[in-house]
Amino acid sequence: MRLRENTFAKIMSLIILLLIPIILLYTLSIRTSIQVIKEEMHSLKQKDITYLATEIDRSVTTLTSLGFLLSEDIHIQQLQTLHLIESAYERNDERLRIMERLRLLNVSQRWDTQYSILAPANQQFVSTNTYLSYDLETVKKLLAPNWRYEEMTVQGFKQQRFVRHIVKPRNKLDKLEEAGIIVEISFPEEHIIKDLDTFKETGKGDPFLLGPDGRTIRNKSANKEMAGYIGQLVHSKELQPSSSNQIVKFEKSDYLVTFAHIETLDWYLVDYVPIENILQPIVKSQVLFYGSVTLLLIMSLLAGYLLYRNVQRPIGLLIRNVKRLQDGNYSARINVDPKNEFSYLFQRFNDMAAETERLIGKVYVEELRRREANVKQLQSQINPHFLYNCFALIRSLARLDKKESVMTLSMHLSKYYRYTTRVEKLTATLQEELQLLESYLEIQRFHIQHMTYRIDVPESMLSLEIPRLLLQPIAENAVLHGIEQYDGDGLITISGASSDGWNTLTVEDNGVGMSEEALQKLERDLLDTPDDNTGCALWNIRQRMLFQFGPEASISFRIRPEGGVRVQLAWPDKGQQQAS
Repeated sequence: MRLRENTFAKIMSLIILLLIPIILLYTLSIRTSIQVIKEEMHSLKQKDITYLATEIDRSVTTLTSLGFLLSEDIHIQQLQTLHLIESAYERNDERLRIMERLRLLNVSQRWDTQYSILAPANQQFVSTNTYLSYDLETVKKLLAPNWRYEEMTVQGFKQQRFVRHIVKPRNKLDKLEEAGIIVEISFPEEHIIKDLDTFKETGKGDPFLLGPDGRTIRNKSANKEMAGYIGQLVHSKELQPSSSNQIVKFEKSDYLVTFAHIETLDWYLVDYVPIENILQPIVKSQVLFYGSVTLLLIMSLLAGYLLYRNVQRPIGLLIRNVKRLQDGNYSARINVDPKNEFSYLFQRFNDMAAETERLIGKVYVEELRRREANVKQLQSQINPHFLYNCFALIRSLARLDKKESVMTLSMHLSKYYRYTTRVEKLTATLQEELQLLESYLEIQRFHIQHMTYRIDVPESMLSLEIPRLLLQPIAENAVLHGIEQYDGDGLITISGASSDGWNTLTVEDNGVGMSEEALQKLERDLLDTPDDNTGCALWNIRQRMLFQFGPEASISFRIRPEGGVRVQLAWPDKGQQQAS
């Protein structure tokens, strides 16, 4: 026994003597590796962030150069004398040529840039954004001789954009009305955000842009708290952007912060990375090494068990849950945390299952909303009070022995309710809608003696397919809120037009109208889902137009200068656009 013990002790002593130099050499190697990695990481981070800043700076410099080239372009300068061309056709043709040059210039660039040219002398304006309309006063308010980060309105939506103006000649910056050509170049912050996202996807940190006024442009998945904290340190001068690499402590962790100056924008590109993450592989390797050496003698018996527990069981668990997901059980989740590489797989599996379940639920909810919108729309049309009033009017006319009026009213009433209660089809021709509208307005004329109406829609539009009951709620609003409360002779006009690839229907009245505040509230209500306190007819009209004609369809309201309200429906003519 003593021999065995001595042999065991000798073997253990020999193992320990062998392990001691290995441990010492490994410790020295780890320290050297940590120091080398820190130095290399400092250098690589600076190279990476400088490269991205250079790319952004090069793109902005290219846009600036193109702006100066546009201001010198002889064809662009012809915009100053465009008003001297007598032929309207030639003027329009020249504008189109200028616009085509701008669009070709935009297509050739990496970023989708908006170019606008203004000739103050004749107020001629050309832009790659056909929805944009500028005058000299607007340019004066927005004037940016150097690149500036501003909030701009593009196609009715507010965007954060970088903008710069180039005035030709330059000495007219203070007197823009005497300038020959003003070139505006702008691009949205989304392009920079996309570059930041691409940079981040490579696993190189969490970059963001820091402006001289403290504003930031972050990537989509940025840590807002960390970016704000770094911005505060720069504002309080605790961090100097001129220094390339600096260490910042945030929430008990050290971060390596790197700055790179973008000269054209006068912004700083900032990136940070946890030092712990940089050294994590080495620290983990060190821990694993010491643990392996310590547990080497006792882990041999448990190796088979650990292999089963840490590999085979997680794989089996993952396979079972994948099968559950395949069978349609999208609530399947893996709640086990094995504390190894499978934790990442399990987390990604749970994220994938949750996202799949969310997308299926979203599709289901959208379908329910669409059906709910149709139901609400139909319910809003079948107005029992309207029916009761019609019956009361028929009774009164019968007492007065006005048989023709009773017959006429009954005919229009039957047509109206026969059409509104049909639910087998969600669309109808414009001709059918106008026939319903005519029946409704004829019925209302029995109630409102001072009301007349006029329908002026081209015959070519009568066969267009539109959502059912699209015009009647608008006409009803015109009657009840406009003409009925109006003391004079009321007139409701329904007109249509089809041109330039667009179809429009307009309903207007000369009634009491509405205030600007009420109009703005009405436009806001169109964007929110209606509740018990708000009407749903106009909201349903907008939703059904978007569903059938796409996001370009719109409903707009205007207060008529001569009194009353004008409501216009517009949607693209798909058939004409495809033909062209």
